[in-house]
Amino acid sequence: MTCINDQIFSLILVNNKLMSEIQDALNAYKQGNLNYALRKVQEIIEKSQSQEAYNLLGKILKEMGKDEEALQAFLKAGNRVEAARIYLQHGLYRDALNQLKDLNDKEARILRALAYIKLEEYEKAREELSTIEDNSPITLKAKGIADYYMGNYYDALRELSLAIEAYPYDAELFYYRALTKTELNMDPEEDLNTAISLNPYYAELYYNKGVVLETKGKIEEAIKFYSRAIEVKPQLVKAYYRRAKALMKMGKEDEAMKDIERVNQIKNSGSS
Repeated sequence: MTCINDQIFSLILVNNKLMSEIQDALNAYKQGNLNYALRKVQEIIEKSQSQEAYNLLGKILKEMGKDEEALQAFLKAGNRVEAARIYLQHGLYRDALNQLKDLNDKEARILRALAYIKLEEYEKAREELSTIEDNSPITLKAKGIADYYMGNYYDALRELSLAIEAYPYDAELFYYRALTKTELNMDPEEDLNTAISLNPYYAELYYNKGVVLETKGKIEEAIKFYSRAIEVKPQLVKAYYRRAKALMKMGKEDEAMKDIERVNQIKNSGSS
């Protein structure tokens, strides 16, 4: 009996030591000391491959930009939500959905909705969000984008505006509100300007700003924005089309034909 009690006592001491080491690594992670945290958690895993240790390893590796290694750690930890988040960030939407299968908490449903939006399955996205009353920016953003694509423009405008009030640093929020305003015959230019200032490497922003300027009769300015869109994303076919049309309006047929030729090249190469 004494031997059994000694074994139990030893296990408790080992577990307490491991928990103390995990807490030490967690504190280092929270303080931004990632190299120390990584070293500590790797030492822990050598002794005990617990889900807690692998989950913390995943967080540290993700913070360090090592997404592939972080993904493997989250999978070993059984953290399907974080694994799905990484798949989403890398455009692997079906893989993300597979990880989120059978999970019905709020976070999983929001991530599933975002995956469905990327897959252009907007009704499924809206269905995932229909019972979520949360007013966080990410939830409102997902609802707003889904409603925009489903033609529910007033709902989209309200949801995107609320999301912007809560978090005015997301270029995509302003971009989709600009698109929504266009559908409602409202001027989207201010939102596009804000979005460009937040993310100057978002080609669709320049393209849409060009469209707005062109409809206002500012052809030369529009051409500059189409050109900027092409600089950022050289395979953006619609920008070449719009620039060609704008150049035609200015009587620059030779330049316009060069854009049409470029469109054909892109299409023939299968890059469009």
